[in-house]
Amino acid sequence: LDKLVLKAHAKINLSLDVLKRRDDGYHDLKMVMQTLALHDKITLEKTEDNLIYLEPGLKWLPSGPDNLAYKAAALIMEQCGIKNGIRITIEKRIPVAAGLAGGSADAAAVLKGINTMFDIGLTQEELMEMGKSLGADVPYCIVGGTMLAEGIGDKLTRLNPFGGFDVILLKPKVGVSTSWVYKNLDLNKVISRPDTELILSAIAEKNIGILAKNMKNV
Repeated sequence: LDKLVLKAHAKINLSLDVLKRRDDGYHDLKMVMQTLALHDKITLEKTEDNLIYLEPGLKWLPSGPDNLAYKAAALIMEQCGIKNGIRITIEKRIPVAAGLAGGSADAAAVLKGINTMFDIGLTQEELMEMGKSLGADVPYCIVGGTMLAEGIGDKLTRLNPFGGFDVILLKPKVGVSTSWVYKNLDLNKVISRPDTELILSAIAEKNIGILAKNMKNV
């Protein structure tokens, strides 16, 4: 394949609980994640040289190694010995710095796309392991769907699909970086936590009323 077009889907957290800060600086989490129909459009094209070209979709987004999609391409091409180059064009539809995993979704799509284009043959599990080094949400974005995520977000348990509902997303003009949020989180000040077991049972029973009333993000 010389050209491939992919959808990089956004995700939301139906609940997000932060259990504790770990010694490595990350946090142990327990959250329920859901893929949305909202997506970025990713176009991959082979080039004759061995360079990575990235058009990030918004003028102010980085087009080099600071972009997760670029990092993903560099990682899989280096580890798998790909000699060609790649042009990545992103049509951004997912709001940035909104907790919707836009960067992680783009990185996941690039990993999957390059794996397909160059017929590398990595399994989904191998792609997830590779994606883990890029960011905690990347393994989830590789598989998508309705998932319970634990650990730093990398231990995934598939739940009953919860598709078919409409979601209204409200994105204010302010953006917040995920790393900033976690760095400044004081767990001693958390006064209300999600009832994750109740959320899981609502999903199992497809009870949108109970789910909507109990969605919570620490």
